[in-house]
Amino acid sequence: MKILAFALSAFATVAFAGCSSNAPTATQSAPIQGGTVDTTHNYAVGVCVGNSPGQCQLLCSGALIAPNLVMTARHCVQQPTSDTIDCATTTFGNQYAPTQYYFITTYYVMEGQATQGWHNVETIYTTPGTLVCGNDMALLQLANNVSASETSVFVTPVVQYSMTDHTRYSTTVTAIGYGNTSATTNDAGTRHILEDVNLECIPGDAEIDCGNTNGQVTNNEFVSGNSTCEGDSGSSAYEQKNFDKNIPVSFGPLSRGGSSGSTCESPIYTRTDAWASFIIQTAQKAASAGGYTAPAWTQPVQQTDAGSTTPDSGTSDDGAAPPPPGSLGASCGDNSDCNSGICISDDNGQTYVCSQNCNPSGDGSDCGAGYQCVSDGQGDGYCFAAPSSSSSSSGGGGCAVGTSDPSKPVPWRTLVLAGAFFAVAFARRRRD
Repeated sequence: MKILAFALSAFATVAFAGCSSNAPTATQSAPIQGGTVDTTHNYAVGVCVGNSPGQCQLLCSGALIAPNLVMTARHCVQQPTSDTIDCATTTFGNQYAPTQYYFITTYYVMEGQATQGWHNVETIYTTPGTLVCGNDMALLQLANNVSASETSVFVTPVVQYSMTDHTRYSTTVTAIGYGNTSATTNDAGTRHILEDVNLECIPGDAEIDCGNTNGQVTNNEFVSGNSTCEGDSGSSAYEQKNFDKNIPVSFGPLSRGGSSGSTCESPIYTRTDAWASFIIQTAQKAASAGGYTAPAWTQPVQQTDAGSTTPDSGTSDDGAAPPPPGSLGASCGDNSDCNSGICISDDNGQTYVCSQNCNPSGDGSDCGAGYQCVSDGQGDGYCFAAPSSSSSSSGGGGCAVGTSDPSKPVPWRTLVLAGAFFAVAFARRRRD
């Protein structure tokens, strides 16, 4: 068991410091510190508040969870009543109008890209709670779908399962955001990445308990190791085990954090599994507006005999019952779910199934009836269910610091503890 004991400063409040920011004309915090420039993961998007694309007065980060839907921090779109956050009292204030200010870019540099990768925000959805802590999540529906040339991979928010299911999910994450690279730099606007960041606190979790947080981390939140800074607000914590398989799975968007000297400390995120219904219902609305099939993760889950949750796949297209758990074609979330030890996706992470190796140049007979061998393009083959003969298509699925007037430049914004630092003392005991 890992136990995290928070030793907070004498201040019992939290302030935005390291999550969002505005144009690099002032400084308040930093981006992915210790990371490298990321030109690859275009589903990790930039959120720009300004009068035109590339001319940002305030910047945040986000994640594309569907072709026209971005998950980010709520304080990036709705000004808190105070930049100093007291979890017991601080609430959200006025919301900015999406038609006036909000743009999204899939490009890895936000500033100066007048045409590349920009999309207008059409509708803003926010969690129903009023307090900042535990409710710092917003979903931004775009006016048009992101094109396949920008990204064909979308992020799966953890909504079907709990992030505390450590048989399914690891306790390390990857951070990707557009923030500063330290608490004392002012270089936000370029996407950075840092992998293998340990989770440090999940309230009530048997594996990573938090100890005493002095009320500054709610049950709807979790804390990771040092990684993010100002301008990274809204960026996702991507579960490492799936990320290593090129499948982006998000535990939630960054809400706030602290800083000590040049170091950004203890980023606090809002949990997606705490807001599963809100995310799923919004994604279904966005899919209807965008004219595409809702992602597989919007489907309900059912209980297995062992009591764990699995995707409720119902019946197959030809009316047959779904494969037994662990067998070829069965739904899975990790290699350990499969008898073959292979859990894989052929639709950019929208669905995962148990598979097995096969000869991509053969006739598919090594997969068995109803299955075909699909090449991964690198010499290996994997068995997947063959398209139904009745199917008409064989296609697969696939914090910001600001003023009440976002037209005036303000610094990048992150939530941090009031005071000089957010001191955290860790005492861990790991299972043998």
